Amino acid sequence: MVEVTEPRVDSFPLLLFLSHRLEYIADSELKKDDLTTKQYLTVVVIENLYDHSPSISELAQSLSTTHQNIKQIALQLQKKGFIKIERDESDRRTWRLNVTEKNRVYWNSRAKEHEAIVRSFFASLTDTEIQTFSALLLKLIMGTNETYRKFREK
Repeated sequence: MVEVTEPRVDSFPLLLFLSHRLEYIADSELKKDDLTTKQYLTVVVIENLYDHSPSISELAQSLSTTHQNIKQIALQLQKKGFIKIERDESDRRTWRLNVTEKNRVYWNSRAKEHEAIVRSFFASLTDTEIQTFSALLLKLIMGTNETYRKFREK
Protein backbone atom coordinates (compact mmCIF):
# COMPACT_ATOMS: atom_id res chain seq x y z
CA MET A 1 0.00 0.00 0.00
CA VAL A 2 1.01 3.61 -0.46
CA GLU A 3 2.84 5.17 2.48
CA VAL A 4 1.06 8.36 3.43
CA THR A 5 3.43 11.24 4.09
CA GLU A 6 1.23 14.26 3.32
CA PRO A 7 -2.41 13.21 3.45
CA ARG A 8 -3.73 16.11 1.34
CA VAL A 9 -1.28 15.30 -1.46
CA ASP A 10 -1.20 11.53 -1.10
CA SER A 11 -4.99 11.24 -1.06
CA PHE A 12 -5.20 12.44 -4.66
CA PRO A 13 -3.66 9.36 -6.33
CA LEU A 14 -5.70 7.18 -3.97
CA LEU A 15 -8.89 8.86 -5.20
CA LEU A 16 -7.77 8.37 -8.81
CA PHE A 17 -6.94 4.72 -8.11
CA LEU A 18 -10.36 4.16 -6.53
CA SER A 19 -12.08 5.94 -9.40
CA HIS A 20 -10.38 3.74 -11.99
CA ARG A 21 -11.11 0.57 -10.06
CA LEU A 22 -14.80 1.42 -9.68
CA GLU A 23 -15.03 2.36 -13.36
CA TYR A 24 -13.40 -0.95 -14.34
CA ILE A 25 -15.86 -2.94 -12.24
CA ALA A 26 -18.86 -0.96 -13.49
CA ASP A 27 -17.72 -1.17 -17.13
CA SER A 28 -17.28 -4.92 -16.75
CA GLU A 29 -20.81 -5.27 -15.38
CA LEU A 30 -22.44 -2.92 -17.92
CA LYS A 31 -20.59 -4.48 -20.86
CA LYS A 32 -23.13 -7.31 -21.07
CA ASP A 33 -25.73 -4.70 -22.04
CA ASP A 34 -23.33 -2.80 -24.33
CA LEU A 35 -23.16 0.18 -21.95
CA THR A 36 -20.30 2.02 -20.27
CA THR A 37 -19.87 3.77 -16.95
CA LYS A 38 -19.70 7.12 -18.74
CA GLN A 39 -23.03 6.40 -20.43
CA TYR A 40 -24.51 5.36 -17.08
CA LEU A 41 -23.30 8.56 -15.40
CA THR A 42 -24.65 10.66 -18.26
CA VAL A 43 -28.13 9.20 -17.85
CA VAL A 44 -28.00 9.55 -14.05
CA VAL A 45 -27.04 13.22 -14.30
CA ILE A 46 -29.71 13.97 -16.91
CA GLU A 47 -32.36 12.40 -14.70
CA ASN A 48 -31.24 13.63 -11.30
CA LEU A 49 -29.34 16.90 -11.57
CA TYR A 50 -31.75 18.92 -13.67
CA ASP A 51 -35.39 19.91 -13.42
CA HIS A 52 -35.37 20.52 -17.19
CA SER A 53 -33.93 18.83 -20.27
CA PRO A 54 -30.27 19.85 -20.16
CA SER A 55 -28.38 21.03 -23.19
CA ILE A 56 -25.26 19.22 -24.31
CA SER A 57 -23.19 22.18 -23.05
CA GLU A 58 -24.86 22.16 -19.62
CA LEU A 59 -24.25 18.45 -19.27
CA ALA A 60 -20.63 18.80 -20.38
CA GLN A 61 -20.03 21.40 -17.68
CA SER A 62 -21.74 19.28 -15.01
CA LEU A 63 -19.66 16.23 -15.96
CA SER A 64 -16.40 18.19 -16.25
CA THR A 65 -15.87 17.24 -19.86
CA THR A 66 -16.18 18.72 -23.33
CA HIS A 67 -19.20 19.41 -25.49
CA GLN A 68 -17.82 16.96 -28.07
CA ASN A 69 -17.44 14.14 -25.48
CA ILE A 70 -21.03 14.55 -24.33
CA LYS A 71 -22.25 14.73 -27.92
CA GLN A 72 -20.56 11.40 -28.71
CA ILE A 73 -21.91 9.74 -25.56
CA ALA A 74 -25.38 11.16 -26.26
CA LEU A 75 -25.34 9.89 -29.84
CA GLN A 76 -24.42 6.40 -28.59
CA LEU A 77 -27.19 6.50 -25.98
CA GLN A 78 -29.70 7.73 -28.56
CA LYS A 79 -28.72 4.91 -30.92
CA LYS A 80 -29.42 2.44 -28.09
CA GLY A 81 -32.76 4.12 -27.36
CA PHE A 82 -31.87 5.45 -23.90
CA ILE A 83 -32.15 9.16 -24.65
CA LYS A 84 -33.53 11.51 -27.28
CA ILE A 85 -31.53 14.44 -28.60
CA GLU A 86 -33.90 17.22 -29.62
CA ARG A 87 -33.53 20.81 -30.77
CA ASP A 88 -34.47 23.47 -28.27
CA GLU A 89 -37.71 25.10 -29.44
CA SER A 90 -36.60 28.63 -28.53
CA ASP A 91 -32.96 28.33 -29.70
CA ARG A 92 -32.56 26.01 -32.68
CA ARG A 93 -28.75 25.96 -32.20
CA THR A 94 -29.13 24.20 -28.83
CA TRP A 95 -29.64 20.47 -28.46
CA ARG A 96 -31.55 19.15 -25.42
CA LEU A 97 -31.26 15.67 -23.91
CA ASN A 98 -34.20 13.65 -22.59
CA VAL A 99 -34.27 10.14 -21.20
CA THR A 100 -36.69 7.70 -22.80
CA GLU A 101 -39.15 5.20 -21.42
CA LYS A 102 -36.78 2.43 -22.57
CA ASN A 103 -34.14 3.95 -20.29
CA ARG A 104 -36.49 3.91 -17.29
CA VAL A 105 -37.62 0.34 -17.98
CA TYR A 106 -34.01 -0.86 -18.35
CA TRP A 107 -32.76 0.71 -15.11
CA ASN A 108 -35.86 -0.39 -13.18
CA SER A 109 -35.27 -3.95 -14.35
CA ARG A 110 -31.63 -3.73 -13.18
CA ALA A 111 -32.28 -1.87 -9.92
CA LYS A 112 -31.75 -4.79 -7.50
CA GLU A 113 -28.65 -6.05 -9.30
CA HIS A 114 -27.24 -2.53 -9.58
CA GLU A 115 -27.87 -1.86 -5.89
CA ALA A 116 -26.15 -5.13 -4.88
CA ILE A 117 -23.03 -4.25 -6.88
CA VAL A 118 -22.87 -0.72 -5.49
CA ARG A 119 -23.39 -2.03 -1.95
CA SER A 120 -20.47 -4.42 -2.49
CA PHE A 121 -18.21 -1.43 -3.18
CA PHE A 122 -18.86 -0.14 0.32
CA ALA A 123 -19.17 -3.44 2.19
CA SER A 124 -15.99 -2.79 4.18
CA LEU A 125 -17.43 0.42 5.67
CA THR A 126 -19.77 0.70 8.64
CA ASP A 127 -22.95 2.76 8.34
CA THR A 128 -21.27 5.59 10.25
CA GLU A 129 -18.19 5.44 8.02
CA ILE A 130 -20.27 5.53 4.84
CA GLN A 131 -22.20 8.56 6.13
CA THR A 132 -18.92 10.29 6.94
CA PHE A 133 -17.42 9.25 3.58
CA SER A 134 -20.43 10.60 1.67
CA ALA A 135 -20.34 13.88 3.59
CA LEU A 136 -16.61 14.23 2.94
CA LEU A 137 -17.01 13.52 -0.77
CA LEU A 138 -19.66 16.21 -1.05
CA LYS A 139 -17.46 18.62 0.88
CA LEU A 140 -14.51 17.81 -1.39
CA ILE A 141 -16.63 18.35 -4.50
CA MET A 142 -17.82 21.71 -3.17
CA GLY A 143 -14.24 22.59 -2.25
CA THR A 144 -13.02 21.98 -5.80
CA ASN A 145 -15.68 24.18 -7.42
CA GLU A 146 -13.56 27.35 -7.46
CA THR A 147 -10.47 25.59 -8.84
CA TYR A 148 -12.62 23.83 -11.43
CA ARG A 149 -14.15 27.16 -12.50
CA LYS A 150 -10.68 28.70 -12.92
CA PHE A 151 -9.49 25.79 -15.09
CA ARG A 152 -12.65 25.99 -17.24
CA GLU A 153 -11.96 29.67 -17.90
CA LYS A 154 -8.47 28.99 -19.26
